[in-house]
Amino acid sequence: MSIYLIRHAQSEFNAAYQDDMPDPMIFDAPLSELGQAQAIEARSEVAELSLKNVIVSPLTRTLQTADLLFERSLPMRVNPLVREQLCHSGDVGTRPEILARNWGHLEFGHLDDPWWYDGEKNHLGFGVEPLVSLEKRAEAFVEWAKQVQLNSTAIVTHGNFIRVLTDIQPDNCQILKLEV
Repeated sequence: MSIYLIRHAQSEFNAAYQDDMPDPMIFDAPLSELGQAQAIEARSEVAELSLKNVIVSPLTRTLQTADLLFERSLPMRVNPLVREQLCHSGDVGTRPEILARNWGHLEFGHLDDPWWYDGEKNHLGFGVEPLVSLEKRAEAFVEWAKQVQLNSTAIVTHGNFIRVLTDIQPDNCQILKLEV
Protein backbone atom coordinates (compact mmCIF):
# COMPACT_ATOMS: atom_id res chain seq x y z
CA MET A 1 0.00 0.00 0.00
CA SER A 2 1.31 3.43 -0.94
CA ILE A 3 0.04 5.97 1.55
CA TYR A 4 1.82 9.28 1.96
CA LEU A 5 1.28 11.51 4.96
CA ILE A 6 1.75 15.20 4.17
CA ARG A 7 1.80 17.79 6.91
CA HIS A 8 0.04 21.03 5.99
CA ALA A 9 2.03 24.14 5.14
CA GLN A 10 2.61 26.88 7.72
CA SER A 11 -0.61 28.40 9.06
CA GLU A 12 -1.13 31.86 10.49
CA PHE A 13 -1.43 30.15 13.89
CA ASN A 14 1.95 28.40 13.41
CA ALA A 15 3.53 31.74 12.48
CA ALA A 16 2.09 33.51 15.55
CA TYR A 17 2.31 30.79 18.22
CA GLN A 18 5.11 30.73 20.80
CA ASP A 19 5.31 28.22 23.67
CA ASP A 20 5.91 30.91 26.28
CA MET A 21 3.10 33.21 25.09
CA PRO A 22 -0.71 33.02 25.34
CA ASP A 23 -2.65 31.24 22.60
CA PRO A 24 -2.99 33.77 19.72
CA MET A 25 -6.68 32.81 19.34
CA ILE A 26 -6.63 32.25 15.58
CA PHE A 27 -9.44 29.73 15.09
CA ASP A 28 -9.21 27.28 12.16
CA ALA A 29 -6.15 29.17 10.97
CA PRO A 30 -5.62 29.63 7.24
CA LEU A 31 -2.22 29.36 5.61
CA SER A 32 0.27 32.18 6.02
CA GLU A 33 1.94 33.69 2.96
CA LEU A 34 4.96 31.51 3.71
CA GLY A 35 2.66 28.49 3.95
CA GLN A 36 1.19 29.19 0.53
CA ALA A 37 4.70 29.38 -0.91
CA GLN A 38 5.68 26.12 0.87
CA ALA A 39 2.72 24.26 -0.65
CA ILE A 40 3.44 25.54 -4.14
CA GLU A 41 7.12 24.61 -3.76
CA ALA A 42 6.18 21.05 -2.68
CA ARG A 43 4.17 20.41 -5.88
CA SER A 44 7.18 18.94 -7.70
CA GLU A 45 7.79 16.45 -4.90
CA VAL A 46 4.18 15.20 -4.80
CA ALA A 47 4.11 15.00 -8.61
CA GLU A 48 6.68 12.18 -8.38
CA LEU A 49 4.49 9.97 -6.15
CA SER A 50 2.04 8.46 -8.70
CA LEU A 51 -0.97 9.35 -6.56
CA LYS A 52 -4.57 8.55 -7.44
CA ASN A 53 -6.45 10.05 -4.46
CA VAL A 54 -6.20 12.64 -1.72
CA ILE A 55 -7.72 12.46 1.74
CA VAL A 56 -7.72 15.72 3.63
CA SER A 57 -8.50 16.92 7.14
CA PRO A 58 -11.41 19.40 7.30
CA LEU A 59 -9.28 22.13 8.88
CA THR A 60 -8.74 25.15 6.62
CA ARG A 61 -4.94 24.90 6.55
CA THR A 62 -5.07 21.33 5.20
CA LEU A 63 -7.80 22.14 2.68
CA GLN A 64 -5.73 25.06 1.39
CA THR A 65 -2.55 22.97 1.34
CA ALA A 66 -4.25 20.19 -0.61
CA ASP A 67 -5.70 22.63 -3.15
CA LEU A 68 -2.31 24.27 -3.67
CA LEU A 69 -0.43 20.95 -3.87
CA PHE A 70 -2.78 19.14 -6.23
CA GLU A 71 -4.62 22.01 -7.97
CA ARG A 72 -7.80 19.88 -7.95
CA SER A 73 -6.15 17.36 -10.30
CA LEU A 74 -7.04 14.32 -8.14
CA PRO A 75 -10.21 13.10 -6.42
CA MET A 76 -10.23 14.57 -2.91
CA ARG A 77 -12.24 13.35 0.11
CA VAL A 78 -12.58 15.03 3.48
CA ASN A 79 -12.05 12.71 6.45
CA PRO A 80 -12.29 14.02 10.04
CA LEU A 81 -10.29 11.05 11.38
CA VAL A 82 -7.11 12.76 10.09
CA ARG A 83 -7.78 16.09 11.83
CA GLU A 84 -5.35 17.59 14.32
CA GLN A 85 -5.43 16.91 18.04
CA LEU A 86 -7.27 19.87 19.50
CA CYS A 87 -4.72 21.63 21.70
CA HIS A 88 -5.06 25.30 20.67
CA SER A 89 -7.49 27.71 19.04
CA GLY A 90 -6.06 26.91 15.62
CA ASP A 91 -7.34 23.34 15.97
CA VAL A 92 -10.99 24.32 16.48
CA GLY A 93 -12.81 23.65 13.23
CA THR A 94 -15.38 25.42 11.10
CA ARG A 95 -19.00 24.25 10.84
CA PRO A 96 -19.73 21.93 7.88
CA GLU A 97 -22.17 24.30 6.14
CA ILE A 98 -19.55 27.08 6.15
CA LEU A 99 -16.88 24.71 4.84
CA ALA A 100 -19.29 23.64 2.08
CA ARG A 101 -19.76 27.29 1.04
CA ASN A 102 -16.02 27.94 1.06
CA TRP A 103 -15.00 24.65 -0.57
CA GLY A 104 -17.84 23.93 -3.01
CA HIS A 105 -15.87 21.26 -4.86
CA LEU A 106 -15.75 19.06 -1.74
CA GLU A 107 -18.39 17.14 0.23
CA PHE A 108 -18.90 18.01 3.91
CA GLY A 109 -22.40 16.59 4.51
CA HIS A 110 -20.98 13.52 6.27
CA LEU A 111 -19.34 15.61 9.01
CA ASP A 112 -20.84 15.87 12.48
CA ASP A 113 -21.37 19.36 13.86
CA PRO A 114 -18.99 19.81 15.54
CA TRP A 115 -16.63 17.34 13.84
CA TRP A 116 -13.65 18.42 16.00
CA TYR A 117 -13.08 17.34 19.61
CA ASP A 118 -15.76 18.88 21.80
CA GLY A 119 -14.99 17.83 25.36
CA GLU A 120 -15.02 19.81 28.58
CA LYS A 121 -14.15 23.44 27.83
CA ASN A 122 -10.96 25.05 29.13
CA HIS A 123 -10.59 28.68 30.25
CA LEU A 124 -10.35 29.75 26.58
CA GLY A 125 -13.67 28.16 25.65
CA PHE A 126 -12.66 24.99 23.82
CA GLY A 127 -11.94 21.40 24.87
CA VAL A 128 -8.39 20.08 24.74
CA GLU A 129 -8.29 16.59 23.22
CA PRO A 130 -6.51 13.97 25.33
CA LEU A 131 -3.64 12.11 23.66
CA VAL A 132 -5.51 8.81 24.10
CA SER A 133 -8.33 10.19 21.93
CA LEU A 134 -5.88 11.09 19.16
CA GLU A 135 -4.26 7.65 19.41
CA LYS A 136 -7.66 5.95 19.06
CA ARG A 137 -8.48 8.06 15.99
CA ALA A 138 -5.13 7.20 14.42
CA GLU A 139 -5.76 3.49 15.06
CA ALA A 140 -9.25 3.80 13.55
CA PHE A 141 -7.77 5.48 10.48
CA VAL A 142 -5.19 2.71 9.98
CA GLU A 143 -7.88 0.04 10.34
CA TRP A 144 -10.08 1.87 7.84
CA ALA A 145 -7.13 2.25 5.42
CA LYS A 146 -6.51 -1.50 5.60
CA GLN A 147 -10.20 -2.33 5.21
CA VAL A 148 -10.65 -0.22 2.07
CA GLN A 149 -7.16 -1.17 0.84
CA LEU A 150 -6.16 2.44 0.54
CA ASN A 151 -3.41 2.80 -2.04
CA SER A 152 -1.67 5.52 -4.06
CA THR A 153 -3.16 8.09 -1.71
CA ALA A 154 -1.91 11.29 -0.11
CA ILE A 155 -3.23 12.14 3.35
CA VAL A 156 -2.99 15.90 3.94
CA THR A 157 -3.03 16.11 7.70
CA HIS A 158 -1.31 17.51 10.79
CA GLY A 159 1.86 17.21 12.84
CA ASN A 160 0.45 15.49 15.93
CA PHE A 161 -1.57 13.03 13.83
CA ILE A 162 1.55 12.11 11.85
CA ARG A 163 3.66 11.88 15.02
CA VAL A 164 1.24 9.37 16.56
CA LEU A 165 1.42 7.21 13.43
CA THR A 166 5.16 7.45 12.76
CA ASP A 167 6.95 8.77 15.88
CA ILE A 168 8.21 11.62 13.67
CA GLN A 169 7.28 15.26 14.22
CA PRO A 170 7.22 16.49 10.60
CA ASP A 171 8.05 19.89 9.20
CA ASN A 172 5.52 21.87 7.18
CA CYS A 173 4.81 20.12 3.86
CA GLN A 174 7.05 17.18 4.79
CA ILE A 175 5.99 13.93 3.12
CA LEU A 176 6.31 10.58 4.92
CA LYS A 177 5.41 7.18 3.54
CA LEU A 178 3.13 5.23 5.88
CA GLU A 179 3.60 1.47 6.00
CA VAL A 180 0.35 -0.24 7.07
